[in-house]
Amino acid sequence: MEADTLRQLRGGVELAATAVDAATGAIAEAHQAIARQVYAPFDYLGPLAAPARMVEQIQMTITIQVYRSIQVTSRLVARGAVALLQSRERVD
Repeated sequence: MEADTLRQLRGGVELAATAVDAATGAIAEAHQAIARQVYAPFDYLGPLAAPARMVEQIQMTITIQVYRSIQVTSRLVARGAVALLQSRERVD
């Protein structure tokens, strides 16, 4: 494979990883904002406020970890693909 083609593929992989990172970050923020709207009314319900906050925190923690896992997996796949492309570049 030509060096230019390999560089373009590497750039495409890096661009895709950056896009996944940005998209999951934005989606995670939107997800949290929507969830907050669901739990906000419980703040006004006295004794239900504390348990609702606890459930909200659990949900937020899980949500953050899921989106973070997607981002980390995307970066690892991108690094592996870039390493593979670089090794092909050295062989050719």
